[in-house]
Amino acid sequence: MKRALVIGASRSLGSHLATRLASNGWQVVGTGRRLGSEVPGSEGFTYERLDLSDPEDAGRFLAGAGSEAYDLVVHNAVTYGATPGKPPDLDELETMFRVNALVPYRLLQGVLAAQPTDRFCSCVVVNSDSIYHATSQSAPYAATKAALRVLTTSLADGFRSAQVSVATLLLGPLPDPRKLADFQRVAERHGVPVEDVKRAFLRKANPFYVIDDLIDFDACYRSVEYLAGLGPAGNGMVCRLDGGSAGSLI
Repeated sequence: MKRALVIGASRSLGSHLATRLASNGWQVVGTGRRLGSEVPGSEGFTYERLDLSDPEDAGRFLAGAGSEAYDLVVHNAVTYGATPGKPPDLDELETMFRVNALVPYRLLQGVLAAQPTDRFCSCVVVNSDSIYHATSQSAPYAATKAALRVLTTSLADGFRSAQVSVATLLLGPLPDPRKLADFQRVAERHGVPVEDVKRAFLRKANPFYVIDDLIDFDACYRSVEYLAGLGPAGNGMVCRLDGGSAGSLI
């Protein structure tokens, strides 16, 4: 049976990826900062609590489940800061960099280095199109994701001669449950279909978007499947499922 590790599987996209992999016959270990009792749907996979803001917690994980053999590793964990939309103070900014880039880098280094030499492992690092169009509000988050992108390139280079590939899945706007709830409230307040609210949001959020709906989780899953199926040729690859958000030349 193929084995997968999904880092950041407690909610939203990560939960969907872990659940879909498990339903397709994978043996899945999923991690998250929440307690297992607070993670709906985690009964479909093995759930391990892992707080990326605590380097010691990452070390504990590497000594246990992180040292096991996997055919696929997906990194999806993320934080938007203590108060999304407001400038973080220095402590909050350091935590964002720790969770979104620095600890994941060291964690993935450890997980991939532990893989057996006779078994191929694909690693897919989920990233964000925010790195292309940071605003005054999103810049701290975007900077952490840009750092993750650079560090992912380093991982691909470092493991180029191993039985490992490291690719990036760079995503645009997703149907996060909180975002969908906000859209529904706006639609009800103005008496318009929620689809109209989505279209208006996408046009305002980024003029380069060429999509009229959010990118569904299943499209993300199929992209992970595709990247994992490329084998060694996928090392260093960037797959953009971002609605064209970077414009015409990237």
